[in-house]
Amino acid sequence: MDDSPPEPPPPPGAADPPGPLPGWFDASRDVVLTPGSLRGLVHPVRVQLLRLLQVDGPATATRLGRRIGQSSGVTSYHLRVLAEHGFIAEDTARGDGRDRWWRALHRATEFTFRVPGDPGDAETVELAEQYVRIAVEGYYQRMLAYVDGLAAAREELPSRPWQFGDWALRLTEEEARDLAARINALAAGYRREPEDPDPRPGTVRAVLQFQLLPDEIGDNQE
Repeated sequence: MDDSPPEPPPPPGAADPPGPLPGWFDASRDVVLTPGSLRGLVHPVRVQLLRLLQVDGPATATRLGRRIGQSSGVTSYHLRVLAEHGFIAEDTARGDGRDRWWRALHRATEFTFRVPGDPGDAETVELAEQYVRIAVEGYYQRMLAYVDGLAAAREELPSRPWQFGDWALRLTEEEARDLAARINALAAGYRREPEDPDPRPGTVRAVLQFQLLPDEIGDNQE
């Protein structure tokens, strides 16, 4: 008898994995979003809430509100919208009857335009652009938080491993895909599981923010 929980359904419009995906992607636990399946997620608060539930595990609206600086009423509304669109569900195994707990239905979400059945139309590509802008703003805020903490950590800075940078590259599209695949495969070995169930001694929580983009600014200068 198999007592394992049923595989969560994907959000409406979610697609089958489109060819090669990052090494960490597990089709039984993760989901691919396309332009047509973003409805209900495209809002800064909802993107934050979904990420927190995926990374740190189930939580209540009150706890999540404290994390993102919003009232429990605001977070409750956005959590209900996420649930209506198949991204999260109420965690009925937790709670004391007063607080509703919520859990993510998938470990992670991967967004792509590379799905033949959903290349996007004018409306959904505009929605996708909004989603990408929200995601990029989150990356930017995380980077700023690190910079804002530099002065307080000045004695530790010489020995810290954290870094950022950029390199001017020239690649074919196939070389770009290969480079991205190798970086994703390397990072997958260090992936932190939801709720961080078994942290190794001597480790800290960290995040890898990865971008591989055409140099639009450089092209405009040629």
